[in-house]
Amino acid sequence: MKKTILFVSLVAAAVVVMSCGSAPDKKADAKKIVPKFEVIEHKASAIAGDIPEWVNTYIYDGNSGVEALAKYKDKFVFVGEDSGTNLNALRMWAQGFNVAQDLARLVSQRVQAKFAGAMAGSPDAEVGRYFENIVKNVADATITGARKDTDFWLYKRYFKDDGKTEDKVIYDYYVLVTIDKEMLKKQLDAVISGAKAAKPMTKEQTTAVDRVKEAFYEGF
Repeated sequence: MKKTILFVSLVAAAVVVMSCGSAPDKKADAKKIVPKFEVIEHKASAIAGDIPEWVNTYIYDGNSGVEALAKYKDKFVFVGEDSGTNLNALRMWAQGFNVAQDLARLVSQRVQAKFAGAMAGSPDAEVGRYFENIVKNVADATITGARKDTDFWLYKRYFKDDGKTEDKVIYDYYVLVTIDKEMLKKQLDAVISGAKAAKPMTKEQTTAVDRVKEAFYEGF
């Protein structure tokens, strides 16, 4: 079963941005490019139910889109995503989704993408290492207060670039995790404030770091 996580493409983009000084600034949750597909069946098909709004919103607008929905306006949203052809195996993955174990990794990937975008154009290796330490500390942290809100699956037929030729038929399974915004902010602030640079920073480096910290939650 091929496993994919929501932030994989964002992390890849983050690595590119951090290694390329001329790269443009990017938000952690940029507009998603969605391959053309049709839904053959979904979790609520048997009861003639609809696809939840959060699922459609996530597919096209990512986490920020879901967070903009009235129901989640005071929440940070993280979606675990897995794909495969075996629905039973995917159900087991969703049932075994461990918020305590998986959330810190998902949050750290989002933090990494955020820092990479904020620091685009900075050639300062010391500042880069400082932010890398923060990302590692977040990944190692125990984040509390999050909950697995719900999950949903779609059985999709994907098409190739011509929009007509079948590419694959596959199940996409989504697990929605939410956490109160202020609760997560307090925990992230503690991790960020506790991070130490490998060696004392210059005044210019400190100014650059402080500027990023001040704008950290903008577009997070």
